[in-house]
Amino acid sequence: MKKKVVLLALAGFFLSLGLGYYLTAKEQEKQKLPIQEHTVLVGKKEVTMKKEGKIIYQYYYTKDAITKEVTEPVPDFLEGMNRQQMQSIYNGWQIVYFSPEKVILRCSVEGKSSEVFVLKEYEGYLAVFTEDIDKKMRLKELTKVPISVLPNPERQQLIEGIYVLGEENLVRLLSDFTS
Repeated sequence: MKKKVVLLALAGFFLSLGLGYYLTAKEQEKQKLPIQEHTVLVGKKEVTMKKEGKIIYQYYYTKDAITKEVTEPVPDFLEGMNRQQMQSIYNGWQIVYFSPEKVILRCSVEGKSSEVFVLKEYEGYLAVFTEDIDKKMRLKELTKVPISVLPNPERQQLIEGIYVLGEENLVRLLSDFTS
């Protein structure tokens, strides 16, 4: 009788161990993004970004497994850069596609996809706003960073508004502005 109980307990233990491993592996597989890096070659010439091009930012949210895209025109300071130069600027991002007309960048964000922030100038300072579903802006935080100390291109971006998806990216971008 005791042998049967011990055998049943061991069988239950190994069954639950195997099931736990299977479910964990399945969840990790679901969160993986396909890696398909691609660069378009134009003859033997080095491929560089054109001013008329666009940058597509893909944000993969780990908590709800959603990928969101934001498309923006190429900023002036990126014009003429090649893939390696862009990779050094976008550290932590994966360049999925690179051509003179289009660059697709991808990153993983810890958090939910509904977290949208906007960095803007407010009363001469760098401010963080949240954007709700109706695209209404609400002041979340007013920093002590005057935009007058920032380089002109960054000032212009803040006047227009910089959209940031996820709190992790917000913290990273704020630390860039404050350092």
